[in-house]
Amino acid sequence: MIALTSAGAIALVMGGYAAGAAQYDSVSGRSATCEQAKREFETRAGQIRRQLRRESQEGETDSRQVTVVATRAKIISVLVEQNPTCFDVGTRAAAAVIQQRSSEGQADAALCDLTGIEPENCSVAAD
Repeated sequence: MIALTSAGAIALVMGGYAAGAAQYDSVSGRSATCEQAKREFETRAGQIRRQLRRESQEGETDSRQVTVVATRAKIISVLVEQNPTCFDVGTRAAAAVIQQRSSEGQADAALCDLTGIEPENCSVAAD
């Protein structure tokens, strides 16, 4: 009887360990995915920030550059939407605004928020 109870307890503990280990593996896998998504996001957001800073210093923006910024903004918004658990609610909301083809002012504000640029330093259309 004691042996049967001990065997049951050991099976229960081992089952709990296996379930916990499997859950830990999925969490670490998700963590690695989030790390990669955030790294890609930061790289692309940095490209947008540099381009906007360069355009601000030059004082003029041509339509080709606006298209490049808009395309980059859509890419990072898709990245956020494909990895929603990796980003906070504000980042997800800004990405959604960019995806919805909002008005020029809304898209500008969302782009600024998404890339971490102060609104007074961010004035390019992302549509």
